[in-house]
Amino acid sequence: MSTNEQHGSAFGRGVDRTPPSAAAELRRRMAASPAGFLSSAAWVPWKPEGTPEAGSVAHVMIRDKPFVPVFTDPAELAAGLPGAEGRPVPMSELVSALPEEFGIVVDPTSAAEANFLHADVLAQMRAQMQGGVPTDDD
Repeated sequence: MSTNEQHGSAFGRGVDRTPPSAAAELRRRMAASPAGFLSSAAWVPWKPEGTPEAGSVAHVMIRDKPFVPVFTDPAELAAGLPGAEGRPVPMSELVSALPEEFGIVVDPTSAAEANFLHADVLAQMRAQMQGGVPTDDD
């Protein structure tokens, strides 16, 4: 029987090694570069039907600043906002459509996993997008 730190043993992956989830992979790609973030899609909560702002993106206030929460998978959305309707949205479209004062918080249900993109960071991304969505090759 062989073991190593990357693959566990001949009997399995090892007790302390969890397989990478789709959410973890998306968080990694989103954090790797602006191009990785902009070419990703995440689940965005929408305001429910029957409300004055039905069909618009939901947002939260954190330290008196508006943020749109986005989630890397539907399970994260359900855990963070039970009963909320969400849609997968390309991040390049969301960044382009948000008002200038808004930021984005990715996976806000977990303090360890949450990533904040403040309004000034999104403004820089918008400026880079003037010629189209950047790619990692740019």
